[in-house]
Amino acid sequence: MTLRYSTESTLLPTNAPDLLDWAAAHIENRGFYDGREGGLFAKGGTTTRFLVPSMVGAFNVAAGDGRRSTARTYDYPALYSAERLALDVLSDFLAGGAMPHDPRFEDENHRRFILQDWGRREVRTRDEAAAAFRHAARLAERAQSTATRPGRPPRPPHPVTASGLLEWAAAQLTDVTMRPGGLTHDPDGFADTAPCTLLHAVDRALRIAQPIPADSHLHFRAFHQARDRALQELSDRLAGEDITAGPDEPAYEVARRRREAILTWGNHPDRTEGEAVEALRAAALAVAEAADETEPEQQPGEGVLF
Repeated sequence: MTLRYSTESTLLPTNAPDLLDWAAAHIENRGFYDGREGGLFAKGGTTTRFLVPSMVGAFNVAAGDGRRSTARTYDYPALYSAERLALDVLSDFLAGGAMPHDPRFEDENHRRFILQDWGRREVRTRDEAAAAFRHAARLAERAQSTATRPGRPPRPPHPVTASGLLEWAAAQLTDVTMRPGGLTHDPDGFADTAPCTLLHAVDRALRIAQPIPADSHLHFRAFHQARDRALQELSDRLAGEDITAGPDEPAYEVARRRREAILTWGNHPDRTEGEAVEALRAAALAVAEAADETEPEQQPGEGVLF
């Protein structure tokens, strides 16, 4: 059953089609801001749900921005699973079939840029923006059944380790197969299930493992440490040398060079899927054997990731 639209509603969508349909209704009711003057919402108003939304603004409000209530208990794993799939499908649709790689940004950040850029690149009307969300909602209905098919790599709970991230990326490549290129994945499929590049498989692992707001600060710290350690080990291994920061070089530039090294190595015309999986698992073994790989203290009732 489709979730009823209302800016007053504190009910949040737990599936991608409902989220995208809610965002379309939000634009139909509140209007559309193309984002050309910067920001995610139009000026004026007191809370984000009452502002005229941009593409990202409508998506965020549909996902719960400004609509959560302390009187409700939310199923955060379901909410964020719906948000991930909705963002995947919508950004791919707006990109024309598959999102292009940009080593400067991790997968989720770049996908949000794709949404915002679509809204301001040309003159877009309210009806065009709402139609894009509605079309993506129908695509999400197909993607939802594909993403949950039996045999896919599991999405276990936290905490997370660097070796676990790399092992998950290897399992993803084995499951969907590898393809080189400038697009994250095969344009004829969906982001989480189509043949993809090596860098995209790593980004999938990072996105799946990223903590949710309901997690403790220990999980966030563990995630960031594991992410940085995994990218460092894999990129250094593939580049054949240590990728280190130059004098006064900001951290984001080092991260960009690491991501470029992974993308370039995986896109070599003679690169095979077996070589990529082997490289991921060798890096996973290396960080697992390192003395600095630690996990946060496990809370009662929690499972261990990977």
